[in-house]
Amino acid sequence: MDDLFEYSDSLNAPFQTFRGDWRTVKPHWHYFTEMVYLVKGVLYTEVDNHQYTLNPGDMIIYHPKQIHSFLDIPSKNTENGENDLLFYGIKFDDMILSNTTPGSPKLPKLLANITRDGTPYNLITAEELKYNPVKLFFENCIWETNHKQFGYDIKVASMISLIITELMRIWLRRGMKLSTKSTFDQFSSKDFSVLEYIDQHSAENISIEELANKCGMCYSNFAKQFKAQFGKTCKEYIEFVRICKADTLLLYTDKTLDYISQETGFTDASHFIRTYKKIRGITPKQRRNSQG
Repeated sequence: MDDLFEYSDSLNAPFQTFRGDWRTVKPHWHYFTEMVYLVKGVLYTEVDNHQYTLNPGDMIIYHPKQIHSFLDIPSKNTENGENDLLFYGIKFDDMILSNTTPGSPKLPKLLANITRDGTPYNLITAEELKYNPVKLFFENCIWETNHKQFGYDIKVASMISLIITELMRIWLRRGMKLSTKSTFDQFSSKDFSVLEYIDQHSAENISIEELANKCGMCYSNFAKQFKAQFGKTCKEYIEFVRICKADTLLLYTDKTLDYISQETGFTDASHFIRTYKKIRGITPKQRRNSQG
């Protein structure tokens, strides 16, 4: 079973831009921040088990380590008469964000800590963006990246900073809160990443005690810190990763539930169905049918 992790080259390609018209993107995660601005059509996306419907002028931001995907829902596309789709996208390493004023809050730290009831904020609506030149910033980033004229990387980094600054202002006006939690990643180092390890070994029987040892932490501290940083217990996160991988088999193959449960680390089909319904709120069969 393929991993969900998508490698990003922070050193040689600290940002990427694109125009897209694809409706389907399988569940995945990465260390980059990704922003998608919808130009036309309707886009259905899922972020950490929350589904969003984007209309023209809406924007979605995927924070680092959030598992996200695009969903093709033929029945809804037919109802809405939406055949054409176009969106702009930017992926970037947060460390390219810059501040020009000495002593001003650092954008990477602010971006990592903006939350709504403890949950990272993802959707920005067209109504919130109507007085902001965000679409133009996206278009300029794409043009600069494609043409690579002198200083293009400086201009792209600056425009990404402008987009994030606009989003911060919107979020703060809407009552979003800056979390006081530390942004230091206790679960990744040069030699080991607990999220990558879970991704790679999700079909196996993962020992949480072993994960704690690999992070140099006792079990109780590991469990407490993991829940604080990721909003799920380690066991819940492992189950969620398995469900995301199961979705790929459910939606893009005709494999049986018995096969899928074995491939994704569940003891049997019954265990898979129970866990799936607990997380998704519907059965695997309902999920498969809903996507046509």
